[in-house]
Amino acid sequence: MNVNLASFLIPWGVILYSAVGGLQAKFIADYVYVSVIFVILVVCIYNVYVKEFSTDQVYQGLALVTNMTEAQCSRMFSDVGSQTFYQQGDYACGAVPGNLHGSYLTMASEGGAMFGIINIIGNFGTVFC
Repeated sequence: MNVNLASFLIPWGVILYSAVGGLQAKFIADYVYVSVIFVILVVCIYNVYVKEFSTDQVYQGLALVTNMTEAQCSRMFSDVGSQTFYQQGDYACGAVPGNLHGSYLTMASEGGAMFGIINIIGNFGTVFC
């Protein structure tokens, strides 16, 4: 379906069911739409935080990379043969300087603290100005 045609027809559908059912139809339709969105959000949150093998695998992979040396990184990004596409400084291997225990996932770092301060000040400016 053409996007322009769909953009034209969707408002007409809302106009028709509002004209037929009045304001009550509008509120019921909005309630159903929001309920569907909440169900989708709950499913996504479950997949990220509760489901086995979701965030645990990401964290274990990052912990593995944090403990690598430059030679291990070179081997990891090398081809089966003798050629490598590893360029020192292009790949994130080893501990991150300035982060707590060299972790990639942390807010306990200088950059994380600076981000928090800037975010809070920016939010105050957005709300109160």
